[in-house]
Amino acid sequence: MNIILLFHIAGFVTSVLCGDDSSCQTESCNNKMTARLLDNQNAPLVAMIDLSKADEHVKEYVNRAIETKMTNLVKTKLEDVFKSLKLEEDVKLYVDEVKQNVTLNITDDIKRIIEEVLEGKQMKPAFFVTLKANQNLGKNAVLKFTNVVTNIGSGYDVNTGIFRAPKTGVYEFSANFISNGNNWLEINLMKNEHLIARGHCAKTHGVAGTLQVILELLKNDTIYLKHPRNSGSIYGADYSMFSGHML
Repeated sequence: MNIILLFHIAGFVTSVLCGDDSSCQTESCNNKMTARLLDNQNAPLVAMIDLSKADEHVKEYVNRAIETKMTNLVKTKLEDVFKSLKLEEDVKLYVDEVKQNVTLNITDDIKRIIEEVLEGKQMKPAFFVTLKANQNLGKNAVLKFTNVVTNIGSGYDVNTGIFRAPKTGVYEFSANFISNGNNWLEINLMKNEHLIARGHCAKTHGVAGTLQVILELLKNDTIYLKHPRNSGSIYGADYSMFSGHML
């Protein structure tokens, strides 16, 4: 097969007729083609063109072109995906950031992106627990509220009485407690073993006390109520309660 190539050299247009050279038998010749050249003055010229890496360069160029086209297609289609999901406007703004990390595996990209969005839009952690039975408390005892009404995010552990933040954020906590019998009742709200706030009831049966705080928590920070006195008793029957939620 013959191929004609045109070159513009120093003001001259040169025609290159490329074809197989059957007279070349060496291995190096397998990657070369003989080119019989005719310049615009009809002077006979001969050139050898090295094609040893031609296939490699062509494949690289084609692959690069396809990758660029496909990546742009993925980025464009992502916007359509978010629109079809009817997500909130603030979530749609997330598309621009996502575009920076797309790959050519479209299915995995879309699955990963949707999972990230849904994780960020999950219901905020919240819990509400009450005390069914009266509890006698010793020194530094942690109050354990046995009746779990709400526990979104599973942050409250009924066995330990401790709330562990499922995610970083700002939280509000409140506690209401009733003294039981002729005992002082003092309750401390603790964050990671550090005292945050105190509440107490007078030494009279049926007196109420309250606590309410707003705290910035990191994921896995702990919040709980602790009794610092040597002895005390808290009244149950759902009169004493503890709650918290992410703002």
